[in-house]
Amino acid sequence: MAIVNTKATAVGNADSIPTVITNRILTRGPSMRAVGVVAKAAGDNDTSVFRFVRVPSNARIVSINRMNTAITAGTSYQIGVHETAANGGAAVSAGLFAATQDLSAASTGTPSRYLASAITTAEQPLWQLLGLSADPRKDYDITMTGVTVGTGAGSIAMEVDYTA
Repeated sequence: MAIVNTKATAVGNADSIPTVITNRILTRGPSMRAVGVVAKAAGDNDTSVFRFVRVPSNARIVSINRMNTAITAGTSYQIGVHETAANGGAAVSAGLFAATQDLSAASTGTPSRYLASAITTAEQPLWQLLGLSADPRKDYDITMTGVTVGTGAGSIAMEVDYTA
């Protein structure tokens, strides 16, 4: 066992000589919130994509809060990232933030962050979470993809807190 004095990135940067400027997504950056509501129709099929908010690639996602009405048999949805329509709309990482969300019961707020890697990726901006080697400086859509969308209609809301 050892006694240590370990520092997070922002604290280590502040203590460096000369001081290293820390990216504002980690400290003193503006907190932003985006919210969107979509309607899920009874006839929507599995693999349908529901787009809620648009965030810049340099955003550090702080939290994602999902709310929904009960959607009959809607037992599996993923929360992830898609390209914007202007960039082709394809999935970039459909389950980046959550692999399985059950919407068959109403929810007034289910926070989602990351999967098992949350601690090791807590300081990373979106572009790094997506495995990119550099910031592409573009926007992405935060989405839900229905794996098992269910047969009922309902409303789904998503609130995303981030810094950029």
